[in-house]
Amino acid sequence: MGVGRETRLSAWIERFAAHFAEEGIPLIGGRILGYLLVCRPSERTAAELSQELEASSGSISTNLKFLVAEGLVTKRTRRGRQAAQYRIDEKRWADLVQRKLDALVSVRELTESGMRLMSGDPERALRLRAVDDLYTWLATELPALWERRPSSTPK
Repeated sequence: MGVGRETRLSAWIERFAAHFAEEGIPLIGGRILGYLLVCRPSERTAAELSQELEASSGSISTNLKFLVAEGLVTKRTRRGRQAAQYRIDEKRWADLVQRKLDALVSVRELTESGMRLMSGDPERALRLRAVDDLYTWLATELPALWERRPSSTPK
């Protein structure tokens, strides 16, 4: 891969990491995810990730534990090989999205109970109603959209 492409890839990994940092994944964790999505071969050891991402081994280790616990990365050990290898578990990304959808339903339940609490005071409930309307729409529309998603299997 040429130097220009590697530079663009590094920039893409940084953008990827920054996006997921806004969703609560540490920046190094996002870099790991971005890198593991495109690296070849698809598995890397913690030491290789540390070198490739220019991050401390401690930071890589901490973030790998987090990503494995979240189900986005799998850890595999092999007999005769000391270092574990890590890879993206692309099938588990759907679980991540499903958890976000479940969180929307949870917020909807909160706004609905708030609306009941404010039923006698429509002026105080005005802002809450706007949020409740949004989450009601999301809770109604997104599950059907989610069910229609195409099943993708890496080639």
